[in-house]
Amino acid sequence: MNPDELIQRYMMGTLSESEVIELESQLANDSNLRKQFVIAAATDTGLRDLAIQNSMEPPVVVGSTTNRNIWLIGWCAMAASLLLAIVLTTGTNEPQPIAILSTSENAAWESVLPTTVGSNLVAGEMKLMTGIATVEFGSGAKMTFEAPAQFELVDAMRVRMVDGAAVIDVPESAHGFVVETPGGYAVDHGTQFAVSVKESTQTSDFEVLQGEISVHHPASGEEVRLFDEEFASLSNDVLSAHPGLSSEQEYDQSNAAGPQLLRIGTEGRANYVIRNNRRGKWIHPEMLMVKRADSRKWDMRAFFSMNVSGVDLNSVTTARLRLNQVPSGKGFASRLPKLNTFAIYGVTNPSKEVLKDESTWEDAPDITDGILLGKFDVPRSQQTGTFGIQSGVLLEFLRSDADGKVTFVLIRESGLIEGTDRGLVHAFANDAHPEVSGPLLEFTLD
Repeated sequence: MNPDELIQRYMMGTLSESEVIELESQLANDSNLRKQFVIAAATDTGLRDLAIQNSMEPPVVVGSTTNRNIWLIGWCAMAASLLLAIVLTTGTNEPQPIAILSTSENAAWESVLPTTVGSNLVAGEMKLMTGIATVEFGSGAKMTFEAPAQFELVDAMRVRMVDGAAVIDVPESAHGFVVETPGGYAVDHGTQFAVSVKESTQTSDFEVLQGEISVHHPASGEEVRLFDEEFASLSNDVLSAHPGLSSEQEYDQSNAAGPQLLRIGTEGRANYVIRNNRRGKWIHPEMLMVKRADSRKWDMRAFFSMNVSGVDLNSVTTARLRLNQVPSGKGFASRLPKLNTFAIYGVTNPSKEVLKDESTWEDAPDITDGILLGKFDVPRSQQTGTFGIQSGVLLEFLRSDADGKVTFVLIRESGLIEGTDRGLVHAFANDAHPEVSGPLLEFTLD
C-alpha cells in the first residue's frame, strides 16, 4: 500500500494492526514522509476542532464510491480553509536571530541591521565605518571587527568578510566555524585567528594566533593547515602559506589684537627604531611607529628633534607638542586594552641629542636619557586624530635647553591584554606623510 493511502486511512481509523506496523516502519525511514504525516495529523486535529466549534458532525462515509469521493472533496475543502486561516493568522516566517552585537567601541555603522549593543542580529550585511565591535554568534564564536570593515552574517557557523580586519575566537562548541573571503575560505579547528581582507585587490591574509585552522582555495583545490603563529595569503589565483607642519617655522596671527601662534616642525629630524634592529621594508619614512609587546623583539619607539633657538621662550605663554595619529595597517587593536597610554620624554643627555640617519635600538635616544614631560591616552578603537601634551613641565624643559635644539622620545606604555604579539602598532605622521603634518611644537606668544 502506498504511503499516502496509509496516512489517509490512519486518520480515518481504518488501518489494520499490520498496516499500522507498515506505516510506522515507513515513517522511521523517511524524513519527508514524517513531515507529511505531521501536517496531515495537525490538519485532521484542526478540522475536528473546527467542526466541533461550529456544531458540525464529522463527515461519515456511507454508500457508494461516489459518496466517498464527495466526502473527500468536502474534507479537502475544509482542510484548505483551515490552512488558509493558519497562514492568515501566523503570517510569513520571520528570520531567526543568528548572533548578537555584544560590544561596540566608538563605532559608527552603515547597516540595516540593528547596531545597539545587545541587539539580536539576523543574516545580513553590515559595514563598520569607525571603531571596534564584537559580534557573538549563536554557535559561541566571537568576531571582533576593526573599522573600516564590511561583512555579511550568513548563519551561526559562517561569516563572509568583504573588507577589513577581524579577530575570531572559536570555542569547542563552534569548531568548524567558516570565514569566507575573496578567493576562498578558512575553517576553524578550535583556535583564535585573525583575518585581513583587502577588497580593492581581492586578497586575504590569515594568521593563527593560537590553535589550528585550514585555509581552502577552491579554484585550485589546494588546502593548507596553519598552526600557532603561522599565516597564509589567499587570492583568486593563488594560496601561499608562511611558517611562522611644513619643515619651516610658521607664524599664524589670527588678528591684530590676538596672540601669535608659532609652529615649529622637525625639518626631517625624526625616526623610529625596532628592538630587533630590522630596517629596510620595516621602516616607513612617512610614519613614526610605536609598540610594546610581551615578545619584545618587535617593540618600537620614536624620536624627533626641533630647533627652537629662534623662539623668544620668555614671551611664550603656552607650549604644546602635537602629534597626528594615522593608521599603521599593522597588528590588531582587539589585542590591546581599551585605553592605551603614551609617554613623551625630553632628552637631557647631550650625547643622545644628535640623531643618526640609521640609528639602532641601542644607540637611539631612549627614555633613560631624559625626563618625563607628559602622557596622553588613545582609545584602541581610534586610529586617527590629534594628540599630544601641553604643560608647564614641557615649557620649562624647552627653556632649560642650552643650545635650543631639543629632542623627544615617544613610547607606548600599554602592552597587550592577551598573547605575546600581533597587537596593533600605533603610528603618528612624520614630515613625509602625504596627508597630515608631522610632529609640531605650538607656541602661544603675547
